[in-house]
Amino acid sequence: MPTLIKIFETFLAQHHLIKSNDYLLIAVSGGVDSVVLLDLLFQLKDKLKLKLEVIHLNHGIREEEALRDAKFVEQLVKKYQLPLVLEKVNVPDFSKQHRLSEEEGARVLRYRFFKYILGETGADWVALGHHADDQVETVLDHFMRGSGIKGLCGMPFKRDKYLRPLLYVTRKEIETYADDLSLEYLIDSTNEMVKYRRNRIRHELIPQIKEHFNPGINTVVLRTAAIADEVEEYLCSQAQTALDECLIYLKKNKIILDIDSFLNYFTVIQKYVLFQILEKWQVDRSLLTTEKIDRVLKLVQNRKPGKKIFLDSNKSVQIDQNKIVFFKTKPSDFEFEIKKNIEYSLPQSNLKFIAEDIDTESLPQNFLTDPNIEYIDAEKIIGKLKIRNFRVGDKFRPLNMKGMKKVSDYFTDEKVPLHMRNEIPILVCDSGIIWIIGYQIDNSYKISDASKLILKLQVK
Repeated sequence: MPTLIKIFETFLAQHHLIKSNDYLLIAVSGGVDSVVLLDLLFQLKDKLKLKLEVIHLNHGIREEEALRDAKFVEQLVKKYQLPLVLEKVNVPDFSKQHRLSEEEGARVLRYRFFKYILGETGADWVALGHHADDQVETVLDHFMRGSGIKGLCGMPFKRDKYLRPLLYVTRKEIETYADDLSLEYLIDSTNEMVKYRRNRIRHELIPQIKEHFNPGINTVVLRTAAIADEVEEYLCSQAQTALDECLIYLKKNKIILDIDSFLNYFTVIQKYVLFQILEKWQVDRSLLTTEKIDRVLKLVQNRKPGKKIFLDSNKSVQIDQNKIVFFKTKPSDFEFEIKKNIEYSLPQSNLKFIAEDIDTESLPQNFLTDPNIEYIDAEKIIGKLKIRNFRVGDKFRPLNMKGMKKVSDYFTDEKVPLHMRNEIPILVCDSGIIWIIGYQIDNSYKISDASKLILKLQVK
């Protein structure tokens, strides 16, 4: 029968978890799982040409016992002659300050620590000692919390910068390996405290299920997680195909989808398209609760133009004509003064603007054909020239019209999408709007036979 080290090496290769010359940070708590993980990776260090470093976080929960753990890890690392990074945080204070459970607070600070060390060292991965029994507990926990398919997949072997090479190994197999090699390890007293949700699942729920319902619950849960993982992979693949089909516009802070194409897909694919959009913004899909998903899908089905739903303080969804527009940040107002003969970059676009004085003889015979160039009577400008975006209540007198018109109504007549209106730059002076850039000038500034000073306005 192959030894655990041989099975471990084969598993790493089959799942492409580690490659030659990788730099791994091994998170070692002092417990049996992390001690065995350290030993297994050390056994393969030379063969795979791995660079290994141990990291340990004192959570500030168990005081003397936590100090004992840190000293144990220091001694353990000397045995393997590996570098060590020790850090301490205060989980109780952090959890109280942020209104989190100690479990959640510890998780947040732990991953902050991992991220920081990854950045400082330039390591490829953080290796974590989660095993098959941890996976069972995770899947059951997610199920009871009402998680979707992704939650039922449990923890992945590899994601982002994190590896879990022991997820296929049971706690019993890990303990047997440690005993066979006489590896010393510590027992964390908090693992027995049933005030923690994970421990209640481990010590109360699972034993009850094994005794009264199914003694093979661990196998069943792991099989279910594997099936859920296959389904999740398929749905993500289909959602990416759907997103590519529906996508009209993709920028850092704005994504636009065609509403008809979106509605052609099954509801579950529509939901996963929403998840894909959040992933493109590097936002966890947990932001989309079931209630929010239902509201977004109802918004799309109703097709009510201008209706907007906020996913959080700076992410929203809006229906605009036959499009679904996702905003990552609220459109911000802009306003700045300009001088003549200087080129300016226009906000929220790749356009440049310049205003230049010209004499009447340089005025072309036909200057109304290019929407990106306008000529105005410079003597009619009052005060400073500024460029800003649209503001509610803006009015102007369109060229060759007598009466005033709301800019919002002009945009509607010109079929300017709602999501673009706040981004369109407008040239103004103290007496009002001069030019809705790229669209229309105000009639007050048009050139007449009496005009002597001409200002050429151009975007390019």
